[in-house]
Amino acid sequence: MIRTIAITDAKAKLSELVNRVLYNKEKIYISKKGKNVAALIPIEEIEKDKKEGLICAKGALSDLGDSEIDEMVEMIYKARKDEKSRQVDI
Repeated sequence: MIRTIAITDAKAKLSELVNRVLYNKEKIYISKKGKNVAALIPIEEIEKDKKEGLICAKGALSDLGDSEIDEMVEMIYKARKDEKSRQVDI
């Protein structure tokens, strides 16, 4: 279960929250103005991800044929071109 706590409460209880993450392996979201903006998670999760990284992705697309990869690339370029929130030179 992931617990959510407001940033003002998190400031006051930081030591307690860190102990909950450290000893109970809890995950805690920190919210600001009702929106989750940060998380406290056990360091082991970051270390695990760091070790696996791109090695996990190696060969992930190996089953795709040339036409499927071409279609994926075309979809990416179309999505970038249609994006309205930023200017993209293609």
